[in-house]
Amino acid sequence: MLEDEPALRESLVQRLRGEGFVVDEAADGVEGEFAGREYPIDVAVVDLGLPGRSGLEVIRAWRGAGKAFPVLVLTARDRWQEKVEALQSGADDYVTKPFQFEEVLARLQALLRRSGGWSQPLLR
Repeated sequence: MLEDEPALRESLVQRLRGEGFVVDEAADGVEGEFAGREYPIDVAVVDLGLPGRSGLEVIRAWRGAGKAFPVLVLTARDRWQEKVEALQSGADDYVTKPFQFEEVLARLQALLRRSGGWSQPLLR
């Protein structure tokens, strides 16, 4: 979870852990990029407006380093051009704030299914 707003980050982390996810968190782009390069990650949630290094820069760095884990962008930026740029930079999905947690959860589950080679709606 790469989100600089503490209250939102903590809320998402708690809810995802409640759904059975193991969640690591970072508050800035430099720390987040390092974590994505050095630790095993199944899926990343990335805000675009981060201190230190933007979310787009982080995603590009991960992809440049050969990291293939799925990336869900979760940001307040809602212009179609920003969505296109994020997807072309290596993001796999894009959700704008404000959002419903259930949608973010469903999209994360879908990304994990696809990256694991599953096409069925349930992981077994």
